[in-house]
Amino acid sequence: MRSWVILGVAGAMILSAAGARAGNPTPGLPPTLRVLAAADEMPEMFSFEEKGSPGFERELLEGFCRVHGLRMEVVQVQAFDRLIPMLLDGQGDVITGIIDTPARRQRVAFSSEILPGRHLAVARRPRPAPRTAELLGLRVGVIPGTSWEQAAVDAGVPDANRVGFPDTNAVLAGLSTGRVDAVVMDLVDFALAQKHDPELVAGVFLGAVTSGAFAARPGDTRLLAALNSYLQGTRQAQHALVFRYLSADALSLIALARE
Repeated sequence: MRSWVILGVAGAMILSAAGARAGNPTPGLPPTLRVLAAADEMPEMFSFEEKGSPGFERELLEGFCRVHGLRMEVVQVQAFDRLIPMLLDGQGDVITGIIDTPARRQRVAFSSEILPGRHLAVARRPRPAPRTAELLGLRVGVIPGTSWEQAAVDAGVPDANRVGFPDTNAVLAGLSTGRVDAVVMDLVDFALAQKHDPELVAGVFLGAVTSGAFAARPGDTRLLAALNSYLQGTRQAQHALVFRYLSADALSLIALARE
């Protein structure tokens, strides 16, 4: 336990030092960083509240803005599938909370990894954790236009068995009320959701290990370079933030997903 305390203090010192260096905006970067965030982001990852804990990814971006003397403007996006179009239309500069996939890489550029990602099937007690063979015959909740939906498609879940929901809250409500038998989601989102609903149970992993990252327009090379430099320089602080915002069970699940 003492080692985690030391790590947390060291991380806090790094972020404080980063804030102290803030001054005039770094040349080549936008004076205001407009951050596109899905409205259903869990507060442990990105909080829309001005008071209290900002969440893991928001805290990272706030530190980045302090380092480069930027203002940060949060753009709340109601539908997840609008994030990339809004970025490409110039309505924001960075997307937070997005999985790096080959299809998305054809449209946007990703920063280095923030957290590992992997999809899994999730059920709710008393239903048992779903396995692959069982999953194909269940009603499976997905969010259209997301990597969650694509993971279900790649796993072989038939079109007729996939039930679409507008956001994370709705798909989890559908699972709780029995409208669907299982859902497919990213492991970090599952770990955070389980903190609020301990009856959720993890089933089979789907697909390969991926990465959660920030996304920017491909042409914004200076912004991407600055983000990657910042992420590389604050790895220790990021580890401290992971322990602050994620549970021990979540960390164990992340480690298992990498195997």
